[in-house]
Amino acid sequence: MDFRTALDTLTAELTPQPWEYTTPDDVTLTVIPAGLRADAGMAEVYVRITVSKKVAAEYAVTTTDLPAVVAALAEPVTGEWQLAPCWPDGTLRLFFDGALSLEPSTGGFTVIVTDEDCLSAAVRLPDEQRMPLASALRRAGDVARGWEDDAR
Repeated sequence: MDFRTALDTLTAELTPQPWEYTTPDDVTLTVIPAGLRADAGMAEVYVRITVSKKVAAEYAVTTTDLPAVVAALAEPVTGEWQLAPCWPDGTLRLFFDGALSLEPSTGGFTVIVTDEDCLSAAVRLPDEQRMPLASALRRAGDVARGWEDDAR
Protein backbone atom coordinates (compact mmCIF):
# COMPACT_ATOMS: atom_id res chain seq x y z
CA MET A 1 0.00 0.00 0.00
CA ASP A 2 1.40 3.39 -0.98
CA PHE A 3 1.27 6.49 1.22
CA ARG A 4 -1.61 8.16 -0.67
CA THR A 5 -3.81 5.05 -0.41
CA ALA A 6 -3.04 4.74 3.30
CA LEU A 7 -3.82 8.41 3.85
CA ASP A 8 -7.09 8.15 1.88
CA THR A 9 -8.09 5.09 3.91
CA LEU A 10 -7.37 6.89 7.18
CA THR A 11 -9.28 9.96 6.03
CA ALA A 12 -12.29 7.79 5.15
CA GLU A 13 -12.18 6.14 8.58
CA LEU A 14 -12.07 9.52 10.30
CA THR A 15 -14.97 10.92 8.27
CA PRO A 16 -17.63 12.12 10.70
CA GLN A 17 -21.01 10.47 10.89
CA PRO A 18 -23.86 12.31 9.18
CA TRP A 19 -25.44 15.15 11.11
CA GLU A 20 -29.17 14.62 11.36
CA TYR A 21 -32.13 16.49 12.72
CA THR A 22 -35.51 14.77 12.88
CA THR A 23 -38.72 16.70 13.47
CA PRO A 24 -41.50 15.39 15.73
CA ASP A 25 -43.38 14.29 12.58
CA ASP A 26 -40.34 12.21 11.42
CA VAL A 27 -38.99 14.44 8.64
CA THR A 28 -35.20 14.13 8.67
CA LEU A 29 -32.56 16.59 7.49
CA THR A 30 -29.16 14.94 6.89
CA VAL A 31 -25.78 16.58 6.13
CA ILE A 32 -22.89 14.37 5.01
CA PRO A 33 -19.75 14.82 2.90
CA ALA A 34 -19.80 12.82 -0.33
CA GLY A 35 -16.35 11.32 0.27
CA LEU A 36 -15.54 11.20 -3.44
CA ARG A 37 -12.48 12.51 -5.26
CA ALA A 38 -13.16 15.87 -6.87
CA ASP A 39 -11.39 18.78 -8.50
CA ALA A 40 -10.51 21.73 -6.27
CA GLY A 41 -13.69 23.55 -5.24
CA MET A 42 -16.01 20.81 -6.53
CA ALA A 43 -16.13 18.29 -3.66
CA GLU A 44 -19.69 17.86 -2.44
CA VAL A 45 -21.65 17.88 0.79
CA TYR A 46 -25.05 16.24 0.50
CA VAL A 47 -28.06 17.95 2.07
CA ARG A 48 -30.88 15.39 2.14
CA ILE A 49 -34.45 15.76 3.37
CA THR A 50 -36.33 12.53 3.94
CA VAL A 51 -40.07 12.96 4.38
CA SER A 52 -40.96 9.26 4.20
CA LYS A 53 -39.61 6.01 2.76
CA LYS A 54 -40.92 7.11 -0.63
CA VAL A 55 -40.31 10.86 -0.55
CA ALA A 56 -36.83 12.34 -0.28
CA ALA A 57 -34.76 14.94 -2.08
CA GLU A 58 -31.02 15.52 -2.02
CA TYR A 59 -28.86 18.40 -3.21
CA ALA A 60 -25.08 18.36 -3.46
CA VAL A 61 -23.52 21.64 -2.29
CA THR A 62 -19.97 22.08 -3.59
CA THR A 63 -17.16 23.35 -1.39
CA THR A 64 -17.18 26.49 -3.56
CA ASP A 65 -20.82 27.18 -2.59
CA LEU A 66 -20.71 26.02 1.02
CA PRO A 67 -19.54 29.37 2.47
CA ALA A 68 -22.63 31.08 1.01
CA VAL A 69 -24.95 28.59 2.75
CA VAL A 70 -23.11 28.95 6.06
CA ALA A 71 -23.22 32.76 5.74
CA ALA A 72 -26.98 32.63 5.10
CA LEU A 73 -27.37 30.65 8.34
CA ALA A 74 -25.15 33.04 10.34
CA GLU A 75 -28.12 35.32 10.98
CA PRO A 76 -31.77 34.45 11.59
CA VAL A 77 -33.59 33.64 8.35
CA THR A 78 -35.88 36.65 7.81
CA GLY A 79 -36.44 36.43 4.07
CA GLU A 80 -36.37 33.93 1.25
CA TRP A 81 -32.86 32.87 0.22
CA GLN A 82 -31.75 30.54 -2.57
CA LEU A 83 -28.25 29.31 -3.29
CA ALA A 84 -26.82 30.65 -6.56
CA PRO A 85 -24.35 27.87 -7.45
CA CYS A 86 -20.98 28.93 -8.87
CA TRP A 87 -17.97 27.30 -10.48
CA PRO A 88 -14.71 27.52 -8.51
CA ASP A 89 -13.69 30.59 -10.56
CA GLY A 90 -16.81 32.44 -9.33
CA THR A 91 -18.94 32.29 -12.50
CA LEU A 92 -22.54 31.18 -12.08
CA ARG A 93 -23.45 27.63 -13.07
CA LEU A 94 -26.23 28.05 -15.60
CA PHE A 95 -27.61 24.51 -15.71
CA PHE A 96 -30.16 23.12 -13.27
CA ASP A 97 -28.92 20.34 -11.02
CA GLY A 98 -31.26 21.04 -8.13
CA ALA A 99 -31.66 23.81 -5.58
CA LEU A 100 -31.27 24.66 -1.92
CA SER A 101 -33.46 27.35 -0.35
CA LEU A 102 -34.18 28.82 3.06
CA GLU A 103 -37.42 30.50 4.08
CA PRO A 104 -38.52 32.06 7.35
CA SER A 105 -41.20 30.27 9.35
CA THR A 106 -42.78 30.81 12.75
CA GLY A 107 -40.15 30.17 15.42
CA GLY A 108 -37.47 29.19 12.94
CA PHE A 109 -36.91 28.51 9.29
CA THR A 110 -37.60 26.02 6.52
CA VAL A 111 -34.95 24.25 4.45
CA ILE A 112 -36.14 23.28 0.96
CA VAL A 113 -34.19 20.88 -1.23
CA THR A 114 -35.01 20.24 -4.88
CA ASP A 115 -33.15 17.43 -6.60
CA GLU A 116 -32.08 17.28 -10.26
CA ASP A 117 -35.38 15.55 -11.14
CA CYS A 118 -37.33 18.53 -9.70
CA LEU A 119 -38.57 16.55 -6.67
CA SER A 120 -38.73 18.87 -3.64
CA ALA A 121 -38.80 18.19 0.08
CA ALA A 122 -38.90 20.63 2.98
CA VAL A 123 -38.25 20.54 6.69
CA ARG A 124 -39.05 23.18 9.33
CA LEU A 125 -36.36 23.71 11.93
CA PRO A 126 -36.52 25.77 15.11
CA ASP A 127 -34.12 28.70 15.17
CA GLU A 128 -32.06 26.85 17.83
CA GLN A 129 -30.98 24.42 15.07
CA ARG A 130 -29.65 27.17 12.77
CA MET A 131 -26.14 27.26 14.23
CA PRO A 132 -25.83 23.46 14.66
CA LEU A 133 -26.77 23.12 10.97
CA ALA A 134 -24.18 25.73 9.98
CA SER A 135 -21.57 23.94 12.10
CA ALA A 136 -22.44 20.57 10.52
CA LEU A 137 -22.09 22.09 7.05
CA ARG A 138 -18.68 23.57 7.96
CA ARG A 139 -17.42 20.23 9.35
CA ALA A 140 -18.71 18.31 6.34
CA GLY A 141 -17.08 20.90 4.08
CA ASP A 142 -13.73 20.40 5.82
CA VAL A 143 -13.97 16.66 5.19
CA ALA A 144 -15.06 17.19 1.58
CA ARG A 145 -12.12 19.52 0.94
CA GLY A 146 -9.86 16.68 2.06
CA TRP A 147 -11.06 14.72 -0.99
CA GLU A 148 -10.25 17.51 -3.44
CA ASP A 149 -7.36 17.20 -5.84
CA ASP A 150 -4.98 20.09 -5.17
CA ALA A 151 -3.28 19.87 -8.58
CA ARG A 152 -4.76 22.14 -11.23
